[in-house]
Amino acid sequence: MEQKEIYLLITSVSVTFLVFSISLIALFLLYHKRKDYYQKEITKTKIEIAEQTLRNISWEIHDNIGQILSTLNLYSYKVQEEAPVELKPKVNELQDLIQTAITEVRSLSKALNTEYIKNVGLIKSLELELARFERLKFMDTQLTVDGTPFIIPDDKELVLLRIIQEFFSNSLKHARATKMEIAFIFNGRDLTITVKDNGVGYDSTAVLGTGIINMRNRAKLIGAFINLDSEINKGTRLEITYRKKTTDNVA
Repeated sequence: MEQKEIYLLITSVSVTFLVFSISLIALFLLYHKRKDYYQKEITKTKIEIAEQTLRNISWEIHDNIGQILSTLNLYSYKVQEEAPVELKPKVNELQDLIQTAITEVRSLSKALNTEYIKNVGLIKSLELELARFERLKFMDTQLTVDGTPFIIPDDKELVLLRIIQEFFSNSLKHARATKMEIAFIFNGRDLTITVKDNGVGYDSTAVLGTGIINMRNRAKLIGAFINLDSEINKGTRLEITYRKKTTDNVA
């Protein structure tokens, strides 16, 4: 075989190998891109289903339980008029309890209603949630905001709220926390949200629970990052970092 033919053969093999390698890399990148896309779509669909379920529950609470309590409240005034003098203080206590129940049902309905949350915004929704914890004597709370807030799209604010509510739920159900602190720090295009409790904590090296996995999946969906830090008997700290996107509305 002549030298020229050998050179052409080597060149052909090299080009073929190069094309094959590039094709493999392209397929690999495409696979992971599609995999990430499908995972995001699945997560997004799950969140949309969950939000619709919460919206339906909110309507049921407002329309059914709220209506029953309102009717009961009206009956209590009738009972108050006809009750003997010695029983009127007890009826007054009953009326106060009914009013408290109506207030809490309305508050819970708002916390679950997606449209209401979009109207009042993330920070106001959290203020209402913390006020409810205070009223019910669940825990002492504190919320601070530093820096100049910027506009975050409604759908992303909702995701951030659900992440924080998941943390609330874990703190109340498992951590037995008596104090909750939330800090918003706006710095240019960056937002850092820190949420910490004084609960029993957990072993951060243990297998992740469903709640924590849900929080991370939600954060990934909007391009945010979360970090959870906890130690036994030293509470838990959640940090969410979010960078304002160029596609976000300008404040």
